[in-house]
Amino acid sequence: MKCRLAAVLLLVPALPCFAALPTKPAPLYRPGEVIVKFQGDADGSVANAVKSRLGLSVRQRLLHGRAELLKLPAVMDVAGALQALRSEAGVIYAQPNYLYRKTAFTPNDPLFTTQWGLQNTGQANFVEGGPAGNPGGDLHLTEAWDSTGTGVPDRTGTGAVTVAIIDDGFATGHPDLAANFIAGYDFENNDNTPTPDSSADDHGTEVAGCIGAIGNNAEGVAGPIWNVKLMPLKFGYDTAGEISALQYAVDHGAQIVNLSFGSPDYSPAELDALQTLKDAGILVFASAGNENSNTDSAGAMYPANYQLPNVVAVAATNRQDDIASFSTYGPVSVPVAAPGLQIVTTTTNNGYTTSGVNGTSFSSPYAAGVAALVKDYTPAADYLELRSRLIEGADAGVDTTSPVNLLTAGGRINAATALSLSASPSLLIQPQQIGSYTSTDTGSTVTVPILAPVQISNDTNGDGVLDPGETATLTIAVQNLWQNAAAVTGTLSADNGVTVSGLPVVFGTIPELGSATGNFTVSVPSDLSGHQYLHFTLQLSAGSYTVERHFTLELGTLADNVPVNQTIGTSLYDNYQTWHFDLTSLPQGDNTLTFQTTASNDIDIIVSYGTPPQYNIDLATDAPDRLYFANVPDAQIGGAFGGNEYVNIKNPALGTYYVTVVNFDKTSDAPYTINAFTNAGGVGCGSSSTYGCSSGDSGGGGAAGFGMLGGLLALYG
Repeated sequence: MKCRLAAVLLLVPALPCFAALPTKPAPLYRPGEVIVKFQGDADGSVANAVKSRLGLSVRQRLLHGRAELLKLPAVMDVAGALQALRSEAGVIYAQPNYLYRKTAFTPNDPLFTTQWGLQNTGQANFVEGGPAGNPGGDLHLTEAWDSTGTGVPDRTGTGAVTVAIIDDGFATGHPDLAANFIAGYDFENNDNTPTPDSSADDHGTEVAGCIGAIGNNAEGVAGPIWNVKLMPLKFGYDTAGEISALQYAVDHGAQIVNLSFGSPDYSPAELDALQTLKDAGILVFASAGNENSNTDSAGAMYPANYQLPNVVAVAATNRQDDIASFSTYGPVSVPVAAPGLQIVTTTTNNGYTTSGVNGTSFSSPYAAGVAALVKDYTPAADYLELRSRLIEGADAGVDTTSPVNLLTAGGRINAATALSLSASPSLLIQPQQIGSYTSTDTGSTVTVPILAPVQISNDTNGDGVLDPGETATLTIAVQNLWQNAAAVTGTLSADNGVTVSGLPVVFGTIPELGSATGNFTVSVPSDLSGHQYLHFTLQLSAGSYTVERHFTLELGTLADNVPVNQTIGTSLYDNYQTWHFDLTSLPQGDNTLTFQTTASNDIDIIVSYGTPPQYNIDLATDAPDRLYFANVPDAQIGGAFGGNEYVNIKNPALGTYYVTVVNFDKTSDAPYTINAFTNAGGVGCGSSSTYGCSSGDSGGGGAAGFGMLGGLLALYG
């Protein structure tokens, strides 16, 4: 093993991570759409012929039907569309959907110009040689603070909202925070002074500044909301302390809670406490995590991944307005993103993190601060409306080549839009339980659900997994968070040549906090080979409301003793690849199923039976305690030094096995060969081995049984 498996507090250090994307100016028009006026009726034969020929779809009727806002196909940009449209005889004019900018207020805090997450002007990067930002890739707070565009900040908070922060300690006398702190409690030392025990306990102060640092006071930085009640609740990073702090928040009037920490362990007690907050109408923000994995499939990240409507997982964005390279994400399981890289905020000793701190620890409180601002100026909004305003008002990103809403349900939060939204439905894909596993690490038994974006059925071989050349049914659950949605329909599309038939699918009426399912028939091309990510887009409509949601399924079919060559990348979002193998029979004389990889890079494998494994693996190369958690029942892990791994399963049951390949060192793209085969004795094992070899045996990775003790919490800084 290349990692420490003890139950320890994981303190994630600052990670100098960024995505090396090209710097682009903010667009002067909205990408992906144009405005067109046709000769005659916009819905007439001439107009329809032009739209059909160019693959344009109607997004909105304008000028009483004499013009239309048209959506462009993915292969066409605005310039190309305008050139094509202006050459059509039936077009009177075609133009971009221009963007307008209000005059916005900029506070006088001396470090505000470095707070790119609040106003991204393309500031220089703190990391030498790192790319500058994409202007506009921020929370749009200057527009939110100044609702009239006259340069007067009229929406900066009235002190009517209370945000509880559960963390490691708070510099309650900090000049940029002191006026906003109210009474709190220290659940670690059982007293009413939740101040840091040492200068190392600066995480809570950093988080507090990302919510409610006082703005326009000529001091340091500004938070999303300048006048807010910050309730400091200190705890010792254990479940009991967290639950006590959550109950304190309920009992003392908190409306919003921030949790910038996480654990791979599913805790029924933690879930109960969060349910209590839901019953009290309290909205909770939680760090998505810093494991750069997709929690739609990885799953082992709590409290962020509890499927409660009042819990909002938040991913981190970078200066280029994309998901940061370290951030955990999830097109279905992570609702929104916020800036989380090189964040300038308050710290202990009345100081500031002028060189910036990194992590979803800071994207989460940014989101909480925006929610507090929205709550302050829409006081009747309940937790469902607040959550919906953040999701529905979020942006896909200023760089249309890598929109953040492909990796989160809504995208990057836009405070100005969240404040100005009219009431509407908020339709989301709802994760579904596809299985469960039983955790008995501490002697007690806990049944943990395993979730997936969709249910797969009616496939050719009946394994519930997509394979090349087969047709299957995808059952998608849609949940509505805000306002009743009538006559909901869904249209599904996919890439990689996957086709969808029988569209649109009718979901019917979905009331607020209700859900409905729809079945989609998909066909996978037979020539897809190796590991593939299949990206799906679900367009949902309910009257005038339309929205696109996304999810990803993995295609990676292994045949018996047919080695497959593949590369796992160091590029964003490709550090984990999951394959599957169907064991339909065990040849006479063979009593072992073996999964084996060969590679020159340091890769690991995780094998599970029946459902994909859940995992939480810290790939940060400079972390002092690198977390490696996998739920795998019967503990089948290949984790030797290097990339020559194997897992042997004696007397295997028939059915579907999953093997996840982990690019553990992330130093370079990793070519590898993967194979699954039945055999008599296993690879490199003695006959007494039941689940793989011990780590002392030569030639491969030992299977190891491990998990993390319940209550392990990690700072996601």
